[in-house]
Amino acid sequence: MRNLDLKHIFNIVLISFLILFFISIFIIDGYPHNNDILYIFKISSFEGNYKFINGLYGPGFTYYTLLFSDSLILFTIIICLLTTLSSFLLSMLLKKITLLTSSKEKNVIYLLSLIFHLIIILSAGFNPSENIFLILFYNGILTFILGYYLTNNTYVYGIGIFFLSISILFRQHGILALFILYIYFLLYEIYYLKRSIISNYKKYFWIGLISILPFIISLIHLILIDSLRMWQTSWRLHMIFFVDVWGDWRDIKYLIEEEKILEFKLSKVSVSHIWLVFKDFSINALKIVYPFILSFIICFILSKKKITLFALVLFLVFIFLVLPGFHKGYFPLVLLCFISVILTFKELTDKKISFYIIFILLFGHLFYLTEKYLENFNNYYKLNADIKKNIIPYISKNKLKFNNIFSDDLNFYSNKIDGNISEICNWGGWYMMHPNSKDYHPRQAILGKKNEFCDVKLILTKDELFAKEYIKKNNINLKFKSDYYYILTVN
Repeated sequence: MRNLDLKHIFNIVLISFLILFFISIFIIDGYPHNNDILYIFKISSFEGNYKFINGLYGPGFTYYTLLFSDSLILFTIIICLLTTLSSFLLSMLLKKITLLTSSKEKNVIYLLSLIFHLIIILSAGFNPSENIFLILFYNGILTFILGYYLTNNTYVYGIGIFFLSISILFRQHGILALFILYIYFLLYEIYYLKRSIISNYKKYFWIGLISILPFIISLIHLILIDSLRMWQTSWRLHMIFFVDVWGDWRDIKYLIEEEKILEFKLSKVSVSHIWLVFKDFSINALKIVYPFILSFIICFILSKKKITLFALVLFLVFIFLVLPGFHKGYFPLVLLCFISVILTFKELTDKKISFYIIFILLFGHLFYLTEKYLENFNNYYKLNADIKKNIIPYISKNKLKFNNIFSDDLNFYSNKIDGNISEICNWGGWYMMHPNSKDYHPRQAILGKKNEFCDVKLILTKDELFAKEYIKKNNINLKFKSDYYYILTVN
């Protein structure tokens, strides 16, 4: 890297990546990962306080739909704009950080920052319910660092705090991630920068208070309108320890009622079973996050900076607390590793072997995420092509809307169908715990029984056995078979 200026390469790669990222979204018509976002927007469309009852996600989505809309296209556009903003902020931040650094040091900073940036952007992939939280959180951190440490501009870092405070309304573990990041901020100020906590306690207090103020207001609001429900804990605990007895997820409605999931407590699980599950989750988590753990350790060995060790401890604590959902939960605290690596840029410049090891570790994780992204893109492209070519013409010809369709596949999506996609019928998943769905029974809806939720006239399934089971019903016929779906009509 002696004669190479990575600043220009950084900008070229970043712009090229964004162009390819947006093109990939455009090619597949903004195809989202539907598993959660459809239920989220369905809930936000309800009347009264029902629109705020969501035991898995925060109220941010409902506030968003009230201010804007529940259009997935608009939602995707906003995520793309925020992604572009994060790239711009990072470029500005690095320009200021490297102002007085040598060429070698500048190259190290730009290269490692680029890898971290791409990791963060690709981590959520096509999942809008994860993307909106992560990208708001990321923009918040970048803006705060830019305003607080590099420009000393209250308005700029105030905007950063605003982004952070808004982000935690979209994800339950967001408040935990923000709390741990705030602890790191205090440790960085007191132990690394040697700033007096007594002289600055008012500033630290107000930064902490303002960052959680929207969360507190939303919590008060939910309590006042009797919309505070927390079924995430009981739901996830039961799934973690007893998923083997769940059987067919199509019958999750009956499972919720029979197993009394909402009343489940950890005390009902034996210690030995808890240990086995914990061990399995820990091993699986290590397989994913080990590049960051090793990067923390290498940076600490090189720099001997205690702040890096503090960051590693906080990172591990966070992973432990979100262990059941670590595959989605580790993304925000990757920022701690990002900061730790940048703080060690001088040592990494001098110790090339250590630099190459960290580079290989991080690039390997980036390659892993890229593979996942391309795999999802390929699958969504083929599904989308099949739907547009074979299914949409039939739906349009028969003037069917989303509420006339029952999809056995949560990945079924199209922006070419009339109506709101959140009105599509399916098996329900965690949405079945919402009080509005207490009278919704999917198997009855499939058979065409009148209900207030949908008017099923078309069934889409990839499952051949499921298709054969329902073809035997008197009022259900196989219309045709597309590349991926069996299309059944309900008379």
